[in-house]
Amino acid sequence: MDSTRIAFHIIFIILFAVANVVFARAVIYRLGLVFKARPAKFNEDARNNLNIGFRLKSFFVNVILQKKNFNEPLRGVMHAFIFYGFIIYLLHTSSQMVAGIFGWGLADLDEVYSFTILGWLFSDSVEHVYVAILNAVSLLVLVGLGFFAYRRWIQKAKGLDVHSPASAIVIAMISTLMITTLLGEGAKTVASVYNVAEPDIIAAGIGSVWKAVGVDYMGADIAFEVMWWGHILTVFAFMLYVPTSKHAHLIFAPVNYFFATDTPKGALSKMDLEDETGVWGSNRVEDFPWPNLLDGLSCIECGRCQVQCPANRTDKVLNPKAIIVELKHALMEKMVEVDNVSKGKTPEEAAEAIAAIDTGVINTYEGLSEEALWGCTTCYACVEACPVGNNQVNAIIEMRRHLVQVESKMSPELQGAFTKMENNSNPWGVGAHTRADWAQGLGVKTMAEDSNVDILYWVGCAGAFDDRNKSITQSFVKILQKADVNFGILGTEEGCSGDSARRGGNEYLYQTLAQQNIDTMNNYNVKKIVTACPHCYNTIKNEYPQFGGNYEVYHHSDYINQLAKEGKIDVNVSEDANAGKFTYHDSCYLGRYNDNYDNPRELVKKVSGGKLEEPIDTKTKGLCCGAGGAQMWMEEQNNNRVNVKRTKQLIDTGATTIATACPFCITMITDGVKDEAKTDVVKVKDIAELVAENLA
Repeated sequence: MDSTRIAFHIIFIILFAVANVVFARAVIYRLGLVFKARPAKFNEDARNNLNIGFRLKSFFVNVILQKKNFNEPLRGVMHAFIFYGFIIYLLHTSSQMVAGIFGWGLADLDEVYSFTILGWLFSDSVEHVYVAILNAVSLLVLVGLGFFAYRRWIQKAKGLDVHSPASAIVIAMISTLMITTLLGEGAKTVASVYNVAEPDIIAAGIGSVWKAVGVDYMGADIAFEVMWWGHILTVFAFMLYVPTSKHAHLIFAPVNYFFATDTPKGALSKMDLEDETGVWGSNRVEDFPWPNLLDGLSCIECGRCQVQCPANRTDKVLNPKAIIVELKHALMEKMVEVDNVSKGKTPEEAAEAIAAIDTGVINTYEGLSEEALWGCTTCYACVEACPVGNNQVNAIIEMRRHLVQVESKMSPELQGAFTKMENNSNPWGVGAHTRADWAQGLGVKTMAEDSNVDILYWVGCAGAFDDRNKSITQSFVKILQKADVNFGILGTEEGCSGDSARRGGNEYLYQTLAQQNIDTMNNYNVKKIVTACPHCYNTIKNEYPQFGGNYEVYHHSDYINQLAKEGKIDVNVSEDANAGKFTYHDSCYLGRYNDNYDNPRELVKKVSGGKLEEPIDTKTKGLCCGAGGAQMWMEEQNNNRVNVKRTKQLIDTGATTIATACPFCITMITDGVKDEAKTDVVKVKDIAELVAENLA
């Protein structure tokens, strides 16, 4: 037995052991840091049910099928080339590892290098088919890498760091894996190690190049062995580098998707106001729920969230990518410090040691400044765009909760809105006793007068107090009465749903408002609710169950469309349909949060005669109006206003009627039309108004 070959075998074993140990240690250590953070709190069902079926589905759909990546079709295809290339390469690299570990054929080194699991298990013909696929996939992976290199360094696409050495290193490593495989398979066609009579076209072509440059039979044999070692050493380098780089998403993104929960997208976590630890929101890194920190490890820094963020698109400080990246830095800087001071101590001693160090993140990292945190509209565009399952909104709300409830830091305008909610149960501060004044003369009954109704109409603060939105409320009542629906309202017993309080970080106020409303509705044994406000709709449907409020909740677009389909109302084509065009603006809390895109559009098409002009950003990529996340009650951070940008998109469709389905949206888009001096030619109307005006 050749002593040189034995030496190579020993070297391989050592490198294999070192690479795997270092890789495993890096991954386990980081996951250990993540899970030392605060437990995640969802609703009771999610906490007590592992939901393995849901998690496996999440993993399969988003990791194996790459669903989120295909939100951007071209990038999705290119990423699929690389991802599925890795899957196929698992068998190829495993074959090389197995051969190297066991040293099969040490007396004949060629047998080690040419070993494949498929050839061993089945036959040379099966191996030949696999190698042909492997060669084709290798080329596709190189195409994908070239595409992403072009986007980053030539096109310099927004959201990408053009000075990223990590990206260059990983692209170089993956390219090396592909190139060494292709060159090695080509060399096999002219070397003694090739055991298939007719190589595939790619291998044969590369083999002809080897011959053309003067590589003979023996030279090709050596070339193949060099390529084999080049591939193996690159794999080991990859294992050492990736867990500590941003490309650790290869490891942690699948974990992220597996630990997804089936709680509604629109439901924030319920904060325990009686928590003896006194953790109200998050600032210290160890106080973040662990999913927020796992998000940091999963982030690929692709910038898709940044590109879609309305605050970032209008030059605000907020960058959702920076939020997650800075949490990753905090994990690896401050959480490591927490881990170190805790070692070898009792829980009491560890707590005392941790308390002595500053692990706060707000204003410690540039991307986590207070200004950035207050710029978020909670529109969910960043979460929708993220291909690795991160939730930037949840992390932002955690930090807002800390600022409001621990440090009492918020804008004077938001503080004023909170005070009005506390005193009059509405952010306008109008007397609560006037909440039902809009209904005078309409024949609308309250639940106190008659609770034997089929459905409760939840009016909401805007529908009750804002003059513009009162028209929408009255239009919806007209539709309900036309359809002979037996409904009632709570009147002065209705309070603010609390959406703005919760998104504004005031969880205590939110829970107070929510519990009062739930107690009132449960007292009347309410079963079904319909509301024209997506914010009320989302919180009553998705968040009130956290407090014992379980109802069947409809947005008025659902309900009106259902009435039309059942023939309970007939809707005529508007006279405006002949003279102008219609477009529709998606509410974030109706669309991205609750996947309701079709019902409002179907209603607009009934009025417009089937015609609907879509703006450039629409449906899942719709640009928000700028009022969500309690922004309705705060001054915008600069003069580049989100609502104006969105309104311009809607006007650019050529529409003379802009339809909305949200009281916040109608306010913001109406202001945008005024800003563009288009009030004489462009109408802004809620879908309830459009339908009510055109009832047969």
